[in-house]
Amino acid sequence: MKYQEILDRTRALAARPARKLDSRKSAAVMKGFTERTTGSARLFQQAGKVLPRGIEHAWTPSVPYPLFMNHGKGSRVWDVDGNEYVDYILAGGPLILGHNHEGLRKSMMELINTRTNFHGFSDEMEIKAAEKIIHHFPAIERVRFTCSGTEANAAAARIARSFTRRKKIIKFLAGYHGWSDQFMTDMEVPGSGRFVSQGIPDEILDLTVLVPPNDLDALERAFVEHSSLGGVAAVFCEPVGGESGLVPFADGFHAAAIEIAHRHGAVYVFDEVVTGLRMGLGGAQAALGVKPDLTTLGKALMGGWPSCGAVCGSAEVMETATVGVIPDGRPFAYIAGTLPGNTLSAAAAYYTILELEKPGVLDRMFVVTSDLVDKLNGLFAAHGCGFFAYSFGGIVRIEMTAPHGVPLTGPEAFPEIISRRGLLEEYSAIVHAHGVFTRNGRDMVSCAHTTKDNDRAVKAFSALLDTLE
Repeated sequence: MKYQEILDRTRALAARPARKLDSRKSAAVMKGFTERTTGSARLFQQAGKVLPRGIEHAWTPSVPYPLFMNHGKGSRVWDVDGNEYVDYILAGGPLILGHNHEGLRKSMMELINTRTNFHGFSDEMEIKAAEKIIHHFPAIERVRFTCSGTEANAAAARIARSFTRRKKIIKFLAGYHGWSDQFMTDMEVPGSGRFVSQGIPDEILDLTVLVPPNDLDALERAFVEHSSLGGVAAVFCEPVGGESGLVPFADGFHAAAIEIAHRHGAVYVFDEVVTGLRMGLGGAQAALGVKPDLTTLGKALMGGWPSCGAVCGSAEVMETATVGVIPDGRPFAYIAGTLPGNTLSAAAAYYTILELEKPGVLDRMFVVTSDLVDKLNGLFAAHGCGFFAYSFGGIVRIEMTAPHGVPLTGPEAFPEIISRRGLLEEYSAIVHAHGVFTRNGRDMVSCAHTTKDNDRAVKAFSALLDTLE
């Protein structure tokens, strides 16, 4: 689906009254669900005594309470009560091979059993993983591993500022680049500004310049207006648009935006934490034919193993990153830590890419993804509900209430946006109760998913539609 159709259908869906659940039908569904998940309810009560608000994970289904898992295999997970689910959340993206992938697990256990899990020194695995990344991603010549995508983006901002000797960064409205202070503004809903920025000083957020997506004139103006106010060091973007495609970019936008950034002496950063490997071995940059100056990676890079992230880019810019603490006259950005590039994580990246290189592995994932989108759109069209699905590689977006499509013309729009977000949580709970995990329609497909899994997903979404007023 092209960007203009996505935008048009999102706006049309946002213009329609959001459909509520039938209270009698939904209550019956959730009654059965809570009766089947008493173990999770008990553990949630226990967690509330030791964990803030009883939950650690942004991706965990939380209505009526977080579900606690026992184990996973392939496309499926089983909770502590023994209930089985087809998982399209996949921890938000890391599990590109599926849960507990046998080949990756065997490679990692052999490493642990015969060598080490961590020693704190340089290891050949760092080189092997970096070589794989450089081989596949067209714009990457150097790799610095980090412990998360958030950390990778924070590192990219520091590198860009040191390299250009400038202060500010440009971020497109609705984009998500992790939870470091400088990026916690205007996320998912274009124009929402500092709605979720509590705890962050305005002085920090003032260094982030917000620009509407697909507006090259606004991008040009931002560079000019801030040239005497500290200057712009970098432009950050998610390659397929804010929140991984909810607010997509037009074809050809990046090429024009890079020209503007370079003309003003700034670097262009592709946040490929979500798109890296999920849109192909070379990420979105290979799929789109675009070469950014810096690239950030995470999530799928290490197949679900921890301390997963990397900031990468051209040799010229990346030589700014250093673990040394004594400046030597060159651009200098201290990027270090205890666990980045540790043997276990570097090996996970190397072996994950090896698995994805096998003939047909990613192609099958793309076929299954397209099958899911086609089947869902067929279902939605038959019901005339205005819902729709689309995908980028193995990334799936299912639009049902379109909170990010509500025009933010003033404070009065926020209650409508919040209401639509709340409805998405309620919708998702119904789908979960029918044995399928969705993160409010912000979903992923793994290499382990099959068309039979998709059939079960369609059945669950059909049950949702039958539960609406």
